[in-house]
Amino acid sequence: MDFPRIWNTLLNAGDKLLARERVSARPLRIHIEVNDLCNLKCPHCPRENPDIPKNTGHVPFEAIKRLEPWMRTASYVGLTGNGEPFLHPNIMEILRLVIECGATPSVISNATLWKRLGVVEQLAGMGPMLLNVSIDGGTRETFEKWRLKANYDEVRANLRELREARDRAGSPFPITTFNVCLMKDNLEEVEEIVDWGAEAGVSVINFQNLYPYVDGLEDQRIRDIDACRKAIANARKRAAPHGIRIDWLPMSFDIDERDANEGGSYGAYTAAEADGRVGHKPATANGKHSYHCDNVWNQIHVTVKGEIKFCCFWTEGAVGDLLKDDVGTLWNGEEWVKLRADLKAGRKPAPCVGCHNLVERDRGKLLKTSIGELRDLVKR
Repeated sequence: MDFPRIWNTLLNAGDKLLARERVSARPLRIHIEVNDLCNLKCPHCPRENPDIPKNTGHVPFEAIKRLEPWMRTASYVGLTGNGEPFLHPNIMEILRLVIECGATPSVISNATLWKRLGVVEQLAGMGPMLLNVSIDGGTRETFEKWRLKANYDEVRANLRELREARDRAGSPFPITTFNVCLMKDNLEEVEEIVDWGAEAGVSVINFQNLYPYVDGLEDQRIRDIDACRKAIANARKRAAPHGIRIDWLPMSFDIDERDANEGGSYGAYTAAEADGRVGHKPATANGKHSYHCDNVWNQIHVTVKGEIKFCCFWTEGAVGDLLKDDVGTLWNGEEWVKLRADLKAGRKPAPCVGCHNLVERDRGKLLKTSIGELRDLVKR
């Protein structure tokens, strides 16, 4: 049994339930931007925004090794960034390091390079891992329109081969999920996306509303939250026979637009659960709203340059440098403590407005989430 990680998760539960500004636990999650290079050119990607840096390179493997002590108490390590992680020359070495530390690596990929790199069999034999594949269309036309330079048949074949490799290895890993940017073009294709997910053997499909990082995409942005809920309900109905969980991250809808607290930290409430929560009274601070963000209490984010930030959505600069600063000092440093205090007091920092991770503090759901995290650790 993984006692250090279980103990850290218990401490984290106390930090969140008591809304501690100075926390007792180490981060449960570490997110690392492994690179900002990509082989695709998707029109809705942040890379297409001229103000967002890209093509600067790979995070050094030496920098990642500095996080090794923190990986030993973290639940998982996200390997993402503003690019395709499988272009990093050390990606397989990074995955092995994370697994050796006892954490679960979580990779976001466009699934175009696996066969060319010859990594499918290796991925199926490495151990616990989450592999999140970006899929933005249920039909060839929509998929190739929004994932430019990707080939629909090639991606579909790669996913089938990974499922077959898992079967040969007799392993459920890597657990595969789909990430879908929900927009007007694919709103009517959610059921086809679920069918594709069933073929690939995915366990979860995450729908996240389009956020217009790039000018000219406002016409694809869904402003009708009820239309989103209807599509998600259809997706859940289609997914149920396959045992696929559907999550929805209502990004670009501010917390004030999400009635009945639907779409909490992970957007996982079903319609019935949300209906049952009407009239729910969230925690308050001095009669005001009290906010919670899992990122602020759970994780550190490392950029491709080795800078440390609160999360990937934070736009007001870094709080430190992985190669120069002590992570523990920053984790309970002045800036992190202030942000937790602001959220606890019901103050929304500008970068948090419209973010799906910002929710009203709900001790019941926080407790339920922590119990789930502990249960997962005990099952290992």
